[in-house]
Amino acid sequence: MKKFLITALLSVHCAFAQEPLEEYLSYLKQLDQSSGDHRQGEIEIVTDPGEISQIQKVQENRLLKKGFSAEQALKFSQIGVVSEDQYWLWLRDAVYFPKKIPGTYDRLIWKSELKRGFPGIAVLPILPSGRIVLNLNYRHATRSWELELPRGGVASQESMEAAALRELKEETGMVASSLILLGWIAPDSGALSSVIPVFLGKVSEQAESNTEYSEAIAAALTFTKEELHEGLIQGFLEVAVEGKKQPVPLRDGFLTFALLQAELRKLL
Repeated sequence: MKKFLITALLSVHCAFAQEPLEEYLSYLKQLDQSSGDHRQGEIEIVTDPGEISQIQKVQENRLLKKGFSAEQALKFSQIGVVSEDQYWLWLRDAVYFPKKIPGTYDRLIWKSELKRGFPGIAVLPILPSGRIVLNLNYRHATRSWELELPRGGVASQESMEAAALRELKEETGMVASSLILLGWIAPDSGALSSVIPVFLGKVSEQAESNTEYSEAIAAALTFTKEELHEGLIQGFLEVAVEGKKQPVPLRDGFLTFALLQAELRKLL
């Protein structure tokens, strides 16, 4: 009887563990990304359940040796979907590093990538005068005001060009008569899977902005190319926030990428 109960409990445990793994593997298929090859010096994602189990145990033992508790070591080595909500997937992959060293690696994925391969867009808006438009935007993650390019997500069935035009108008009220694709940027290749298209938008008219309730965009400000060069060197620009001048960080990776691309292409 005791042996029967143990066998039954193990069966339930295995079924419970298998279900999240199946969900994780289905996400990998939807992402349709290269699994890599450790023999080529790459970080290879392992999808065989037996190998995943072995690698998970290796990582668990590593964490135990580093002083983590048994509970923490088990939790922090678990392969699959670590967490998710309506926007984000946090995955922990079982991998082979170069020389076939087993381990784990975490990454964050926008769920919108599952359908389109990219989660959003960014736009470098240029006025007829040649001045460049940036948002004065309070960012929750950095807990600070930032000077940034207009950017945002892509709606269902929306092309990246349509998303660029919409986000530009929503956030700044500006309408672009044409778009030029400057290239694709990986904002944080160490943690995010995202690769995002960046456009140059030639602004033809000004309308009313229509920001979302969750955005804290105080103003759309314009600068010369030279002002932005100086601001990037010093790391900030002095601008008025709620009527009071203060230094606001100028460190937007999308902006620096777009400026460089536009200048190399002689578009500025």
